[in-house]
Amino acid sequence: MSLKIARHIVAQEWMRSAPTQRLLRILQGSIPADEPQALFVGGCVRNVILGKRVEDIDIATPLLPEDIMEILEKEGVKVIPTGLQHGTITAVCDGEVYEITTLRRDEETDGRHAQVSFTQSWVEDAKRRDFTMNTLLLDGRGNVYDPLGDGLNDIDRKCVRFVGKAKQRIEEDHLRILRFFRFSALYSDAFDAEGLKACEEGAPLIAKLSKERITQEFFKIIASEKPHEVLEVMFTHGVLKDFDFENYNPEFFEHFCMFQTRYTLQALSSRLFVMAALDFENIKAMERYILFPKVFLRDMQAVDGALNLPDLSCDHAVRRAIYRFGRSLTAQALIIELVQDRVMNGYAPKALDIIQNWDIPMFPISGQDLMAKGFAQGPALGAELERLENEWVESDFKTLPDGV
Repeated sequence: MSLKIARHIVAQEWMRSAPTQRLLRILQGSIPADEPQALFVGGCVRNVILGKRVEDIDIATPLLPEDIMEILEKEGVKVIPTGLQHGTITAVCDGEVYEITTLRRDEETDGRHAQVSFTQSWVEDAKRRDFTMNTLLLDGRGNVYDPLGDGLNDIDRKCVRFVGKAKQRIEEDHLRILRFFRFSALYSDAFDAEGLKACEEGAPLIAKLSKERITQEFFKIIASEKPHEVLEVMFTHGVLKDFDFENYNPEFFEHFCMFQTRYTLQALSSRLFVMAALDFENIKAMERYILFPKVFLRDMQAVDGALNLPDLSCDHAVRRAIYRFGRSLTAQALIIELVQDRVMNGYAPKALDIIQNWDIPMFPISGQDLMAKGFAQGPALGAELERLENEWVESDFKTLPDGV
């Protein structure tokens, strides 16, 4: 079945670039122009139509992986066999990175993995994808192809809709439940009713997924522009209901995310900590599904420590927190304090200026200095050094104790 042009868009710079055009010419080879052998697919097509930034360039082709590798290597293009069992290779053409995948159909799925076979049909490949807006194809001249006939309509009306039957798509890959919520948050004005119902019914299937896959997708949801809205819908429909803690405060979480955005101080670890109501027991409960990086847990502990200092409502308190916990974590603690009305909103710009520009001093007393005063090495010296440092910090880093 030949593809038909469904729309034309102005070719973007990444489409017109010399490496991209060279790669497309190599893959097209001697095949007639009306039979495309390489088309952009997935996120790069979706985003360029929506006017959003394109980061990764994916290309689909009916060529077999071994043929792709042979053709590209003959032309001096570096090839990395990143996922041959699924028909995927990575090409590095003149310094630019592209992921190239052979057209596929699913032969067998178990909700986590799929066994695929290769096909020459663009339509068959589109049928195995998750959402209609991800089935669109694009060539290097700006011609858009809609192999299933509904991708452009859905993307125009900002509707994230499963390909075919939503229930079947979820049975094929349970992670699509979380992807539905993430994509709806990013690209949709409202949640598709059929998709929402299928996600609600399929929610228990999430537990069958690996923690790694759940973590990756859930972190993307929390990092989105308005995660509180997504969580509200997820909790209402019983998706990851174990995260709907009794002390979860949606307004607190919303305002925290809003302040993060306002001051361009997004930090995923603190966002997760606030979502968990600043409660490490909730974090522990989330670990049933989520793999928290150790650095996230350390950051949460540090933010918690900064919050246990006196309110960040004056210059000294801010400088003390920076000295103890660093600039980034102090900024996150400041935002939490703002949301709790423990810091006046009008003071925030000054506090942030201190966080960004204050030169953090080094404690001017060392163990050698105390030993020169008669202290012997050991716990007593360490305790005295800590006492002196605390006095210096409490004096706002200005006064050294007498006799030192």
